[in-house]
Amino acid sequence: MKRLSVLLAGSALAVSANAVNWSKVSESPNGTIFSVDLNSIESSDISVIDEKPMDNITVSIRRTYPTQKNSVQRNDDKDGKTPKEPKVNKDKASKDTILHHSDQQLLISCKDASYYKRAYVDYGADNKVIKSWQSEKPILTTKDFIITTPKTIARLIVEQACKNYENDQKSV
Repeated sequence: MKRLSVLLAGSALAVSANAVNWSKVSESPNGTIFSVDLNSIESSDISVIDEKPMDNITVSIRRTYPTQKNSVQRNDDKDGKTPKEPKVNKDKASKDTILHHSDQQLLISCKDASYYKRAYVDYGADNKVIKSWQSEKPILTTKDFIITTPKTIARLIVEQACKNYENDQKSV
């Protein structure tokens, strides 16, 4: 089952693996770098069932963590906020569990600067998959989306993706 989950999450992010064009959006105070794959930004055909119509885009983002010694990092935050410093555990930390980067696929509503995380794959330094997840929700509503707060990394990511999408639409 775990192998199937890795395959599904990996396939959700496979589009960005072929022809990536990472654009750095921001760097957190602890050194985590947030990037958007400009080639992955496209209109989404995923319907959001709700009382108000929403046009959505999909985008792949990468979160690259600073090199850590004897610590394990986690990908638990929801709004792009910097997570608390991980606890140091010299016995359990190994090259296989230290998170190097995380690729995520978001469904974004430019209308209200919100997003829904569709999938992620966490990688170690040697690109070995540490953990993966893919949403199993067949139907989404606007309540599933997280509205970003101004002046946060999550808002910067949403704004950059929407700006690039709008610019690409104008040039077509």
